[in-house]
This record gives sequence, structure tokens and C-alpha cells, in this order.
Amino acid sequence: MNPGDLRWGDAVIGILASALVIAAFVLAYFPAGEARVLVISQAGASPQHEPLDRHRVLEVNGPAGTTRIEIEPGRARCAESPGQRNICEASGWLQAHGDMAVSLPNRLTLQVLGSEPGFDSLHY
Repeated sequence: MNPGDLRWGDAVIGILASALVIAAFVLAYFPAGEARVLVISQAGASPQHEPLDRHRVLEVNGPAGTTRIEIEPGRARCAESPGQRNICEASGWLQAHGDMAVSLPNRLTLQVLGSEPGFDSLHY
């Protein structure tokens, strides 16, 4: 088959197939309209829900000191915590459903919840 043997219908089918593959990729990796919220839980207190819609900085006081939480549109992180091992800060930006950071000295957890889970199941 020579390149000159292709017809306009073959080109249309090729373009439609390419568009279908690109659309499937976009829908799989960038779900639309996922409402996400950061849940801040501390021992002895009711959970606090913060939407991930705008930039702000929160400070949560705990038994060991103050934990500073940075929120940006679509993500959040533990910017500073009184722990010596920096476990909370090492978690980085939390942006997918189920992402979590823990500040052990302040008995604090940060978890992102979305409208749909980011995984089907967990196996150990």
C-alpha cells in the first residue's frame, strides 16, 4: 500500500480515532468537577472541613505547639509543625482523594476528600 492510496475517508477515521484516544486520556487523568475538601482532625475536637478553593494559611494549636497549614486552589500541605522528624511536612502537597499528612506531636491529621475515590481497592 502506497501513501497515495489513502483516501479522504481514511484520514477522517484516523483523526476521529486520535481524538477518541486523547479524550479518553483527558477524562481518565483529569476528572471534571471533582469537589475536594481538606478535613482537619485533631484528638478531642470535631473535624474541621476546609474547601480547597482559594489561597489561605491556617494555624492549628496543639499540645506541642502550632501547626501551620497552607491551602491553595486544589491542594493543601502542612507547611510547619513542631515535630522533630518533620513527618507532616514531608508529606508534601495533598491534592488527590485520600492523600493524608499526620502531625504526631499535635495529634493532628490532614486528609483530602473528593467526590470519587482515587483508587479502586487496596491490597496488602
